[in-house]
Amino acid sequence: MQTKKLIETFHSEVHVNYLPIRLQLFLAILLGNFFYSPSKFLVFDARYSAPKFYLYWFLSSLIVMCVLWGAHFFNRYMDRRLSWLTDFKPRLIRQIGYGVLLPALLTVLCVMLVFLPLNAKGWGALIPYMRNEFRFLFLFIFILNLLFLVIYVMRFARFVKDQYLEAEIERTALKEMIFTYEALQSKLEDERGENLSDSVKLATCLGVKYGYEDNYVALDGIAFIKSSANDKKLLTLTSSKEYTHNYSLETLMKVLDHDQYYLMYRRYIVNRNIIKEYRALDNGILAIELKSDFEQQEDIFVSRYHAADFKRWFEKD
Repeated sequence: MQTKKLIETFHSEVHVNYLPIRLQLFLAILLGNFFYSPSKFLVFDARYSAPKFYLYWFLSSLIVMCVLWGAHFFNRYMDRRLSWLTDFKPRLIRQIGYGVLLPALLTVLCVMLVFLPLNAKGWGALIPYMRNEFRFLFLFIFILNLLFLVIYVMRFARFVKDQYLEAEIERTALKEMIFTYEALQSKLEDERGENLSDSVKLATCLGVKYGYEDNYVALDGIAFIKSSANDKKLLTLTSSKEYTHNYSLETLMKVLDHDQYYLMYRRYIVNRNIIKEYRALDNGILAIELKSDFEQQEDIFVSRYHAADFKRWFEKD
């Protein structure tokens, strides 16, 4: 389950930039010359003095640029639809069909229309051209997609490393910020000299803020937690106040009771007691409705990947 959440977070927060535009332009110029004249790659001879050569070089480079840009766009589109990490087989099938075979065929056809004359001589050169160039072009696009896969895996590995380091830092900070009411109560008793037998035993609590004031909220009394870039708030079961916090939801889930609290879409943690019902949408996502005591200012969803797990959690006795 943690792995699925990590992958979903990776796809929602990170957009892999496979090849920068400058690198694409540089490769297009080099490969454009090679595709136009593979037998004389960057050999400065008499053919460079002909203006027509530079026109063909430009057209060939433009075709290569379209291939590079198309491969970049296709892989980013597929990353949002089918992940290499969770849907390897269907992703591989589409990658071979739409990412390798189809671009290779379309590129060969485009090159033939651009460079071969539309006459008997040109039509007679179609089959030899297809036989000689398609294999090389297929190999080039195959290597390009393989390079994109390596970049994807390396970017995910770096993301996992960053998440791990961030979690360790937040865990350390959380350990410093979580206090127990027993410790606070003991401190008060030491200061006031009251009898400990008259004290009330309280549960673990979390350090939060109300405005500029420091407050403490019991972990089992939290109703709703939200965490986003510009909005981090916390509601309790017994108060209408909105507190603010500085924790990530993943870190908070390490100290909350998983039978009572559920992490939704990496933006919310919701207490089971304030959920009124849920309903399934057409795309498999679950829409959560809170009880009337808690004003719901925005929609809360559970992704289709976690819908079954949420149902088991919510319906568990």
